Amino acid sequence: MINIKKILNLKSVRTVGFISVAIMLSKIMGVLRDSFVLKTYALGGINDAFTTASQIPTLFFDLCLGAAVMSTFIPVFNEIMAEKGKREAYKFASNFLNIVVIISIAFVIIGSVFASYIIHLMAPGYTPDIAMLATNLLIIILPSLIFTTIAYVFVGVLQSLDEFKIPAIISLISNLAVIIYIVFFNKFFGIYGLAVALTIAWSLQALVQVPSLIKKKFKYTFVVNFKDKNLLQAAKISIPILISAWVQPICVLINQRFASQLGEGSVTALSYANRIYILVVGVFSYAITNYIFPKLSLVKNDDSAFNKLVTTGVKSILLITLPVMIGVMLFAPLIIRILYQHGEFTADMTMITATALRFYCVGMLALGVNEVLCKAFYAHKDGKTPMISAIIGIVVNISFALILVATNHVAIWSLALAQGISSNMVMGYLWLVAYKKGYIGKTHLSEKSSEGV
Repeated sequence: MINIKKILNLKSVRTVGFISVAIMLSKIMGVLRDSFVLKTYALGGINDAFTTASQIPTLFFDLCLGAAVMSTFIPVFNEIMAEKGKREAYKFASNFLNIVVIISIAFVIIGSVFASYIIHLMAPGYTPDIAMLATNLLIIILPSLIFTTIAYVFVGVLQSLDEFKIPAIISLISNLAVIIYIVFFNKFFGIYGLAVALTIAWSLQALVQVPSLIKKKFKYTFVVNFKDKNLLQAAKISIPILISAWVQPICVLINQRFASQLGEGSVTALSYANRIYILVVGVFSYAITNYIFPKLSLVKNDDSAFNKLVTTGVKSILLITLPVMIGVMLFAPLIIRILYQHGEFTADMTMITATALRFYCVGMLALGVNEVLCKAFYAHKDGKTPMISAIIGIVVNISFALILVATNHVAIWSLALAQGISSNMVMGYLWLVAYKKGYIGKTHLSEKSSEGV
């Protein structure tokens, strides 16, 4: 039996605390980065173009590679390490890394060729000049997808080797690098230099993890084997997991498309509200789920230990996020005013953005709980259930966005509300299935089994 107390000990609390602080600082740096960009380029077409171009590689990663890298790689890597040792696990990791890098390079090439079409799809309301600027910026930023892929494979390896601190600070370093560029070099190289700086910043996320990988004695080998049975196992479960991870990025894409037709500054305003929202919910939910996911993979065959770990994760999300959510809803105008209200970002824009933030908060608890529940299914290599929930969430978001935008002349907050409703519908479905499978809330499970040797 698995001793759950050894997993949920003081060390784990300290680790989760460090991750939470690191994520909080990273998110704050991200907000400061946006604030510097806004102050430098004002609210309008140039800022909208950069916002759109910089979001697309992240969307590509989330839609096509992110879930496969994080949610497929870790369970398979841990299983190989437990059954066959680190040598075989490292060989699998190297093969996995090489193949996903090849895939990401292909995406970069295709994305560069069709950059103008992608911009038109993402933001059909842009003027020709702004669309051209966004296209050029996208071509510069797209290679960051390669570095993102490498960085998150490294994160998976280090977290599986019980190293959480370095992966937690990688976003902090990249955001700091962009801020340094804006403060000291932007006056020389402008918006195109900012795009280059963002790409370099993403490369730093991978490079900063290399010393920890060396310290952990990770052995990289150049191997590309598409027929490897472990890779095929990961690929088999990756498709439903990929689809299940589409809710958030597709909802962002849908909302941005609507917002691009509401006038200059709308995309940026909605993006800023969403960034604050993700900052708040992500600080604790990502810290908790990043820590417990490798642990869930280890205790997946002990029903009671698994149930207790999932339940503890969900309770932690609810207890921490609820008061924070209330605080954000109450003080949203003050938060936006302090961070963004200067130059062309007027008091009216502050209220529009703050209202959007308040309606995003409708889905704050649900988004955090969804992170935990999805990881519970992934630990059992079940991508089908999160996939179904994702389809439900996307359909709900599109439906409510169309309805709410059609019936309100101020549509930005409507888009945020649609996404919040979508997150709650996803949570309802995941919770129901998790309860039926005994992953959460089954009080009759034996506590004794979770505390055994």
